[in-house]
Amino acid sequence: MGDVKHKKKTYVITSAQALAKPNDQFLDSLESYIDKMHAELIILPMIGSSASEDYVPENFHERILEYGLLYERKPLNENIGIEQFNVRPYQIDPITGLQRFAQRERSLIFASPKQRWKYIPHSNSKMPKALITTGSSTEPNYATGDDVSAERRRLGNIALRDHEYGAIVVEVINEKKYHWRNLVSQKNGKFSDLGVEYDGRKLRDVRPLAMVCGDWHTGYTDRKVRKATLDMIAEYEPERLILHDFFDGYSVSHHMQKQFIYQLIREGADKGNLSLEQELLLCGKELEIIANKVGNGQIYIIQSNHLEFLNRYLDEGRFIKDPINARIAFKMASAYADGKNPVEEGIKYVYGVPVNVTFLTRWDDLKIRGYQLGNHGDTGPNGGRGNITSKENDFGKSITGHVHKSEKLRQTFTVGTMIPFDIFYIRGNPVAWTHSHAFIYPTSVQMVNIIDGEYKR
Repeated sequence: MGDVKHKKKTYVITSAQALAKPNDQFLDSLESYIDKMHAELIILPMIGSSASEDYVPENFHERILEYGLLYERKPLNENIGIEQFNVRPYQIDPITGLQRFAQRERSLIFASPKQRWKYIPHSNSKMPKALITTGSSTEPNYATGDDVSAERRRLGNIALRDHEYGAIVVEVINEKKYHWRNLVSQKNGKFSDLGVEYDGRKLRDVRPLAMVCGDWHTGYTDRKVRKATLDMIAEYEPERLILHDFFDGYSVSHHMQKQFIYQLIREGADKGNLSLEQELLLCGKELEIIANKVGNGQIYIIQSNHLEFLNRYLDEGRFIKDPINARIAFKMASAYADGKNPVEEGIKYVYGVPVNVTFLTRWDDLKIRGYQLGNHGDTGPNGGRGNITSKENDFGKSITGHVHKSEKLRQTFTVGTMIPFDIFYIRGNPVAWTHSHAFIYPTSVQMVNIIDGEYKR
């Protein structure tokens, strides 16, 4: 077979500012992590509080120099690599102006004292590429005093608030396949990864406070992604499991009405997808499976646009001319008229709902460690919706669904989806979707991606 250029290996990638003190506690924990994972630590250099504090070796603390600094580009395999964009530590959004480079090349990791990532479409069928920044292994080094200009003080104080101790883990599987996930540390050096908390030389198992799943879409879930997700739930036993778009609503979707042949006939009638009762039954069975996996954890189903497909179907009275679904729809209409959730009542009627499942309303908040988990991400103030910047403005700290792709901007996260990238209603469109779930630990938030049915090496 010849020589293998990129062998199976784990990398831990962080950054360091010139003339900045190392966060020794974080580095102690990273050393424990590297030992356990048999990983290689890579530190990327950055300038200090100004361009005069250049990232030449003599400007770095001796502990940082013990690990060494990487000044060059480094491919990790054919699809992901380390880039040297030399982003200023002050830059408020470190990926600004760089999206085209991921489209042309591979997923790129580069230095920034903030953790930021975004997926970039580049194909009608292939996985998107990502821009990913590292977080820092050093204490903040920004100009914030009265001895600098007002503008530099402004940028310095913003950078100080956004500074994150962190690293990116990349597990290279072969020439093309890899897994990546983020590590975020508290100032005291504690961070969590896949159910283990690292605190200097002390390691302990830790149960996630919550797991936020990518949009589920029962009935259309990718088989491999579903299995990996159920394995995650069973392995890590989150205290709370958050489900977005759990009910797809394909049997009553108003979108199908707009495409009589392609959706209503070919994707609906021909594939037996037009029965509301069967869809609700499938949801009930799926909830039972999930409830058995999560043990004594609590399951929350977030109200969303797909659940409200049924509300709209009932409001518009379409069931009157839909003999396939009319009988059960009459029952759901009665429940809906009494102010009940028709999806919840429908699942109860055809199968039953486990006792540890709660259906949230649009008015419910669900906050864990200050993160808003109770909004699907399809609505904002005054009915608006938008990109991740608007979600940050709307919710502050949050983890939402709806967009089907993982992204992070400061403390605002979005999760991915569990349906295939080639599902019928997006075929031919550039793909930016990901199969990604988020975990909330006592220390931080971690995003985990599923690639070809696997989420770790």
